[in-house]
Amino acid sequence: MREKVHVLNFLSDATVAELNRESELERHARQIGTLAGRAVALLRQAQEKLNDQESWDNARRSAEARAEDVRQAAVRHTQEWRRRAEGNYQQARERAREAARDYPVHVALAAGVAGFIVGAVLRIGGTHRAR
Repeated sequence: MREKVHVLNFLSDATVAELNRESELERHARQIGTLAGRAVALLRQAQEKLNDQESWDNARRSAEARAEDVRQAAVRHTQEWRRRAEGNYQQARERAREAARDYPVHVALAAGVAGFIVGAVLRIGGTHRAR
């Protein structure tokens, strides 16, 4: 058989609400404390990593090696581009010689037309600046 137990409630509704608020306040305080603890742990880990001289030395050596690799690659590419440019220049000179040899009148006329155009542009530019 079940017996009912009656508990006298000596607390007013305002007191119960205040106790609930305190427990909610405690819950928030506990959450804030947990977050603060995690933040402190992360900061300590970061501080340990920053103070670890060996990891700094490894990072420095790695950066130096990478910089040397990049420098060597740049030198190789520069040499290759220079060789290509010299080859293209020689090829262009040879084509110009062939054109001058095969079509001397055409080359002379093209040079004359180019000179006329350059002179006209310079003349027009000088006229506009004089104003």
